[in-house]
Order: sequence, then structure tokens, then C-alpha cells
Amino acid sequence: MKKLQAIGFILLWFGLSFGQQEFGLKITKELCSEKYHGRGYVNEGHKLAADFIQGKFEEFGLQPIGDSYQQPFNFDVNTFPEFVELKIGKEPLLVGDNFIVDANSGSCNGVYEPVFITSDKDFFKFEYSNESRDGKVLVIQDIETKDIDTNQMLRDWKYKGAQLAPVIFLTNKKYTWTVGRIEFEFPIIELRDSLYSDRIKNGERIDIYVQNKFVKQLESQNVIGKVEGKCKKKTIVFSAHYDHLGQLGSSAYFPGANDNASGVAMLLYLAKYYSEHPPKYNMVFMAFGAEEVGLLGSKHYVENPLFPLEEIKFLINLDILGTGEEGITVVNGAVYTKQFKKLTKLNSQGEYLKKIKMRGKAANSDHYFFSEAGVPSIFIYTMGGVSYYHDIHDRAETLPLNEFDDLARLLNAFVKKL
Repeated sequence: MKKLQAIGFILLWFGLSFGQQEFGLKITKELCSEKYHGRGYVNEGHKLAADFIQGKFEEFGLQPIGDSYQQPFNFDVNTFPEFVELKIGKEPLLVGDNFIVDANSGSCNGVYEPVFITSDKDFFKFEYSNESRDGKVLVIQDIETKDIDTNQMLRDWKYKGAQLAPVIFLTNKKYTWTVGRIEFEFPIIELRDSLYSDRIKNGERIDIYVQNKFVKQLESQNVIGKVEGKCKKKTIVFSAHYDHLGQLGSSAYFPGANDNASGVAMLLYLAKYYSEHPPKYNMVFMAFGAEEVGLLGSKHYVENPLFPLEEIKFLINLDILGTGEEGITVVNGAVYTKQFKKLTKLNSQGEYLKKIKMRGKAANSDHYFFSEAGVPSIFIYTMGGVSYYHDIHDRAETLPLNEFDDLARLLNAFVKKL
């Protein structure tokens, strides 16, 4: 009988583990699907994602804090809803794969003659020449160097150049995109040096069509739900940003699987878990918007809290949780050493993760403004595995969530000890 009970317990344990990971994979796949448009600011991708999260909060029985689950806020943003096209010779290039456009780029449309910039003298001649700059594109070649002055010079040429004419920046570095909050006069296009430099120098035709749309005071939102605990005077907060980079033209979108559909998947799993397992403290789940725009959603919340910040006993921010072969890193672990030691002790006892790495203070995710306001806060991200980041390849299909179960168990154990 005892043997049968043990086997039953093992099967139950594996069944629960399988369910956790399957839950995480399902949420990640959903948020990375094309219908959310990369959870950015084209076709209201961010609003669709926020509504999906609110729907899950409602399904799990979480309550809003106040009259609504959603807390609105506004900001300016640069978008590319339709045309982002580049052709070298007769070859149309693929945005995101063959080239990328700076997020603050302006518009242009036409056939362009290259003007090569290799020195300050070249740049000043172009800037102050009496000749027309119409139909010209500045071509700047990246230089592999750690020299600070050289890198600053290249940045100056790019950004000042984009106020005068379109810019092609030839580089072999990884294409990494972001969200723009200002608008240049013309676009900056990053293009693979090793593939296209010679073709441009040999005089192949350059066709560029980039159309940006600058949106002033776009309204986005945080999504917040609550599970009441037995002790209502203190609150544990789990947070994760749901936004990502959105679309770059009509043909390319950034799924944002690891960053941060994975964190939202964990947030929703924990929301479901605590709705089914009444916690000691109040549990509040905050899904922040506009993290990729500069931590704007969490900054807005800290400046406009829905309940006193002093009631937050601890905040755990979840961002980039899709792997974990090498364990996790805890930002602010060196600040909140007591809690970090507790976390590492629980990890050793439960043999959950390979390693927990301590890191100091960093303004790299939504914990930051809470920490600055005096709220004890950490930010957890996984290490190892796939390394796609801010590119079109960060897809749900390539994200294993292989330590999702162990991390969930560790987090639940940690909450019990707070």
C-alpha cells in the first residue's frame, strides 16, 4: 500500500509539473501570436494584450483595486504601421533579417545616391555645402573598436545625419530594436556590412521607402488584480511587463517570447495559484505597460499608487523567464541580502535551480522605481539557453520554459517565508 501511495504521489507531482509548464507555454504562445502585433503601438497590440490579461484575472477571480483592472497613462511614441522597405539593386530586403530601421526614424521615399562619410571633413562638407541634399543618402561604415571617442563620433554622424538626409549605417553587429519616443527628420537604416557594402560602393541602385507615424499622448495601461489574504495589512506584489516592441512595417513584428511573454505567463500562473490557495498576505499582480519605452508603466504606478506603497512587504518582478539552464539572476540581491539568503537557502533545500546569482542595483526593469521609492524589491531573470533579444527571432516556438516549474515552486516557497 505504501508503495502504491508513493507511486501515486510521484505521478501527481509530475502531473502538476507538466500542467505548470503547459500553462506557461500556452500563455506564451498566445501572447506571441500575430493577432497581438508584437504587443506594441501599431494596431493597438498593447491594448489587445492588456485585455487578454484582464480576462485572465477575471477568469481566476482576482478583484480590481478600485473601479477598474486597468490604470491608464499617456506618452509619445514613434511607430511604423505600413511601409518599411529597402531595395539594393533589384533585391528587396527583408526587414528584421537583412536590415533594421532606427526606432526614432522619420520618413522618406525615393531612389538615393550614396554619399560616403569617412571623416569629420566629409560630414561637415555635406552639412554646410550649398549643393542640394535631395536624393542623397549618407553611408557610414561601422568601425570595430572599443575607443570611446570613435564610437561617439559614429553616433554623432548617424543622429546628426538623420536630420539632413537618410542614413545607411553599415555594420555587422546584431540587429536589436527598441521603441522610439522622438522623431528624426529622416530614417537611419542599419544594413549588414559584409553583405551589402561592396554592392553599394559598386553603384547599385538604392530604393528606400520608410513611413513613420509619430503618435502624441498615446494612451496605454497597466493591468492590476488582487487576491485578498488573511492578513490584510501587508501585500506581496508580483509584477511583469506585458508590452514589447510591436511592428516594424506591415511585414515584420517582434513576438517578444522571452521578453516578456514568459514573465507574464509566470505572473498569470501565480495569480491562478493564489486564487486557488488562499495566501497569508494580500497578493497583488501588476502587469505593466510601456516597460520597453523606458519603464513608463511602473513609473506611473509608483507616482500614482492605488494603495499606499508602505503596505508592500515585498515586490518580485518577473522579466525574461524563458530558460534557466544556468539558473537565475536576482537584481537587488546585493541590496536585500536577508531575502536573497532566504531565497538561496530554499533553493538549496528544494534543489530547484542550478544556481542563483546575486546582482546589485540596476535600472533595467519594473522593480526600479519601486525600489527607489523605498519598496523592498527584486528582479528575477533566467540564465542560459536561447539568447534572442529585441529581434524578430524571440518566438514562442524556440522558448523551452524548461525551468518554469522549478522557478514557480521556488517562488511559492519564498512567499511562504516572507
